[in-house]
Amino acid sequence: MSLSAQPLQCHHVLRILAVATSIVTARHLFANGFHYPLLMLLVHVSFAFVIEGLGLRHGAAADAIADTTTTLRRPQTWTSRFCQALFAISIAVGLIFTYHSFLHNRNTTLCVMLLGLDGATVLGRTGKWLQGKQRSADALLSITTFLLCVVLVVWKENWLVGKGILFILVAAFCVATARYLWRSGFVENRISIGSINVDAYGAGLGVCLPLALFLLLVTGWYNRRDFHMEGRVSGVLVSTLAGALSLSSEARMKKLTSWLQEKVTFHTKLDLNFGSPFFPLLVLSIVEVDNCLAQHRPSTTSQAQWFAFAIAFFSTIDITSMARPASWAPEEGGSYVPIPNLKYQDDPTDPTKSPAAEDTEAMHPADSQHADEPSTLRYVFLAWHATLGILALFIVFYFAIAASYTDPGRRSWDLDIVVAWYDEPIDQVVSTVQLALDLPNIAGRKVRTVVYNKGNQNETELELVFPIQSGLVIRRLENVGREGETYLSHVLDSEQDWASHTMFIQAEPHEPGYLQARLEDYFVEKTGFLSLSHVRNFCPSCDTCNDHSGWTEEGTILRDIFERANPEQTCRDLSLTYRGQFLVSSRRMRNANDELLREVRARVVDDEHFGFTLERSWGTLFQCPTISERCPTLLSGWIGNRAAVEDCQCLD
Repeated sequence: MSLSAQPLQCHHVLRILAVATSIVTARHLFANGFHYPLLMLLVHVSFAFVIEGLGLRHGAAADAIADTTTTLRRPQTWTSRFCQALFAISIAVGLIFTYHSFLHNRNTTLCVMLLGLDGATVLGRTGKWLQGKQRSADALLSITTFLLCVVLVVWKENWLVGKGILFILVAAFCVATARYLWRSGFVENRISIGSINVDAYGAGLGVCLPLALFLLLVTGWYNRRDFHMEGRVSGVLVSTLAGALSLSSEARMKKLTSWLQEKVTFHTKLDLNFGSPFFPLLVLSIVEVDNCLAQHRPSTTSQAQWFAFAIAFFSTIDITSMARPASWAPEEGGSYVPIPNLKYQDDPTDPTKSPAAEDTEAMHPADSQHADEPSTLRYVFLAWHATLGILALFIVFYFAIAASYTDPGRRSWDLDIVVAWYDEPIDQVVSTVQLALDLPNIAGRKVRTVVYNKGNQNETELELVFPIQSGLVIRRLENVGREGETYLSHVLDSEQDWASHTMFIQAEPHEPGYLQARLEDYFVEKTGFLSLSHVRNFCPSCDTCNDHSGWTEEGTILRDIFERANPEQTCRDLSLTYRGQFLVSSRRMRNANDELLREVRARVVDDEHFGFTLERSWGTLFQCPTISERCPTLLSGWIGNRAAVEDCQCLD
């Protein structure tokens, strides 16, 4: 190992570009309505095997040569077989959750950050700490700092959704597990299944194929309305090529770039191999360039998140190893991320072979016990991680004091709660109303609850148990048109008998805890329209509007609604509303286009599917088609991330 400059490896550069291009094209396809990450994964893995197969004929004789020159391998035990299986499963599950995380997390930068962090090092240090092999203060500091910074990166994310953050954390854990198994020597690069020899990483891809296919069939993707290729052909083709190359073997990538490698004269000291510290940084840089230049609504990653990511990144680096000549230029085979690697005639060795367990200490001094290190270097290592820990605590303090706060003087005075009730239990209706009554910015105000009964529940019993803090009015409606028809009936048929604000909600609301947080943080006296559910989906225009659930609508219909409700605005940057729960002022209800509302009510009664369009269009109907991308999701708001009140609503 040496710090001397080496010729730039073209296959490493190609993989960086392939991974970054695959991520960027995936985000653009997902934004354009192609919501099929499993289908994309199947295509990428399948074409990766095709690319590998192109070299099999050329390497057919290599198998015979390899069979006669096979080196002795360690005998297979049940433990080694378990590790092989765990490695393959980690690869398969990690890929599936990675692809899904890019669909369900709007902030692609966050995904790349978490996947790029070296969790394998932390797993190794944690394992040695638990086994009593490395119970030093610097090891504990490094583990704690890393985990704290991961929490900080996620905590300060404004666009968190429960499913999305679960997917990315599972993906990051699977990637870290696979890396740890590989670098710890638990994985044989050549797995024998009967008379068949297969590459370890290739086995993981092989497990991924049937698993992804099964999940794809279970989801019923072929029945969804938004599956088409119109306007997506070029993106799909680029994604297919880039995704397949990003999953191809090291040997195959070398062959593809061999003609270019012969002409390269540029030398560099940086290791750009898949798994080096520089690899995720370069991919992250390309994603950020796409953020700035090509995204309709760029992901908003805060400076505090970047700072936390940098601390976590450096906490996995052994500062004392920088004194060694091996720190930044590992020998061939030092990569801790396995790449599928089929043996060919002119490449009989396996440069990505998993190291033997007895070799890992020498290869990865970051996880050693530093028993032979000079005491000065050990103190430097301790000071390094103590500094990083202090910086992480500084970010925690910054987060704690920087949260926005709603001035009590700006809070609202009186409120109507309109409840759409069908067959939900009476206790559930009472509990839903109590959500609002318990809030400090509503308690003590004049509140009236209007319950629209579309079922056969006992209204007298509801009156007996209803909270005394609120007046109660019960009205009966025919059971048509879902909750949308109920809300429009209240607006159109109440003879403008409205409070200054009206909260529309179903008898059994979605995510009540998040709803409460949104009401408490953003309901102010000048609130005009406030969505009480997801705000993470935006449409660039009426002609290109869809979301992750598969919903889409004709551009002419959306444009007609938009232009009649907002005559002086251009149809762009539409914020979609969800779950049929929102709050609107009497001023906006009074200014709404009555003729349009009556037409929409008639249509939602006749067309059940249009109810989904109406659910997403409440902001547009009440002159609030766009909110700021700075508004946090309900989950982010619930854990303490707040924005200025004007960022999450339209004010009167």
